[in-house]
Amino acid sequence: MAPTRLILIATGLELLLLAVMWMCRRWRITPIPVRLPSLAILIWLIISGLAAAGGGGHPSGWTSLLPQLSSGRSAWPETVLELSRAYALLQLISWLALDLPSSVPWWPRPARILKDLVLLVIASAVTLVVIQQRHQVNLVGLVTTSAILTAVIGLAAQESLKDLLAGIVLQVDSPFQEGDFIDVGDEASGWVMSLTLMSTRIRHVHGALITLPNSRIWATNIRRFGPRGPVAREIHITLDSAFPPEQASALLLQVAHRHPLVLKQPEAEAFVFAYADHGVTYELEVWQEDPSDNGFDQLRGQLLSQIWYAVERSGRSLPYPVRELRQLNTPEQGSDPVGFDAQARLGLLSRNVLFQQLEPSQLETIAPLTRCLRFAQGEAVVVEADAGQAMFQVVSGRLEVLKQLDSGESKVVAELGSGVVFGEMSVFSDEPRSATVRALGECVLLEIERDDLRPLLEGNPQLVDSLAELISERRSQLNKLSQASKEAQGNQLLQHMRQMFLNLKGT
Repeated sequence: MAPTRLILIATGLELLLLAVMWMCRRWRITPIPVRLPSLAILIWLIISGLAAAGGGGHPSGWTSLLPQLSSGRSAWPETVLELSRAYALLQLISWLALDLPSSVPWWPRPARILKDLVLLVIASAVTLVVIQQRHQVNLVGLVTTSAILTAVIGLAAQESLKDLLAGIVLQVDSPFQEGDFIDVGDEASGWVMSLTLMSTRIRHVHGALITLPNSRIWATNIRRFGPRGPVAREIHITLDSAFPPEQASALLLQVAHRHPLVLKQPEAEAFVFAYADHGVTYELEVWQEDPSDNGFDQLRGQLLSQIWYAVERSGRSLPYPVRELRQLNTPEQGSDPVGFDAQARLGLLSRNVLFQQLEPSQLETIAPLTRCLRFAQGEAVVVEADAGQAMFQVVSGRLEVLKQLDSGESKVVAELGSGVVFGEMSVFSDEPRSATVRALGECVLLEIERDDLRPLLEGNPQLVDSLAELISERRSQLNKLSQASKEAQGNQLLQHMRQMFLNLKGT
C-alpha cells in the first residue's frame, strides 16, 4: 500500500475517533477512549509504511531505517503491531459494552477495579498467545517460573496485596462512590476523588488531598453522605425559664425557616431538650446540604447570631449561669403562675355560662380557689374514660375534641375556643370523661375543681337544683336528646348532685 494512502487512512481513522469523542461530550455520555487507539493507528502507520517502502525498492529511506523488517528476518515489529491492535480493540469493546451503557441513569455502573482487572487478565492472555505463536516461547515453563516468583513477591508485599484486595472489595460492596462525602473516623473526612487499585484519594474540607490505603479504609467504620446532603444538624440553645416552651420553640423554628442554608425538606424541628440550672435548653434540628464540619460551623454561627436578635426583639434576653443566695419565698396558697390573680379569675367566672346566675359575692367565694393552667400544643387536658374531678373554661387558645371509634382510631368531633366550658359532667355526676380534649396550640384554661364548689353548694339546695337544671339543659342541647331522655337525664343528674353536695355522708 502506498505511503500516501496509508497516511490518508490513518488520518481518517483518527478524525473518526475525535468526532465520536466530540459527540460523546456534547451528549454528556462516557467519552470514547482515544489514546490507545491513536497509538495503535500510529504504530500501524509506521510499520506498514516501513514495509511498503522496503517492498517498493527504495534502498535509501524506510529500508535503511529497518533493514531487518524489509528483508523479513524479524517478526517483532509485526508482533508489536498485532498486540497494539488487540489492546486497542479490547479497550473499544470495553467502552462499547460496559462504559457506554452506564451513561444511562438506571443502568448499573460496573466496578472500575474489576473492569481493570478483567482487561488486564485478557490482555495478558492475548500477549502470551501472540508471543507463543510468533516466537515459540515455552509458556509452561514461563507460568511455572511466574508462580514461584509470585509466591516470593507475595510474601514480601503482603500489605500491598491487602490494599489490592480491599480495593476490590470496596468496589464490589460499593459503600461509597466518587463524589460522596465520607468520614473515616480519625483518619480523614472529605469528598472521595478517586478509588484506585491500591488507595483512595479524599479531598479534605481544607483543600488538602489525602491518600489512604484501601486496607485502612476497609477496616474502619465509614459514615457516608451524598455530595450535597441532606445532613441533620443539632443545635442546643438555652433560653430563659420564664419563656414558655411553645413560644420559644416557635421562635427557633421561625429563625430556621428564614435561613437560606436550611432546607425546607426535611422540615426543621424544635423541642425541649433539658432543664439547665439557669434556663431551659432546646434542641433545634435542621437539615443542610453541606455535609462538612465547615458547613456546620457556618450554619450554626449564623443561626445562633440570628436567634440572639430574635430573642431581643421578643423582649427577652439569653440567660447566663449566675448563682445567687437568697431566702426562699414560698408562694402563697392559690397563687397563679400564669399571671391571673384572684380578681382576674373572678372576671373569668362571671363569663362562665354555668355561673351567670350566681351573685358577685358567691363568685368571690369560688375565685380564690380556682387557678389558671397553661397547656402545650398536643397535650391532652382530659382523656376519654378517665375519672374527672375538675371542669375547665377556655381562657385563650384552641382545643380539639376527639372520640374513640370502635376500630380504635380517634376522630375529631369538635373544636373549642375562648369562653367554652367542658368537663362539667364528670364534676357533677362522677361520670368518666366522655371524650379526649387536646390542645391545638398553647392554651390557658381556668380549672374549677369539685372541692372548689363545695363551700358554695353545700347547704344550698336551691342553687344545686338550679345548677342541675342548667347543666341538664346544656347537655341535652349538645347531645340533641328527646324530651323523655332529657327529663330522665335531668332527674338522674339532680339526684347525683343532691347526694354529692347536700348529703354529709356523700363523696
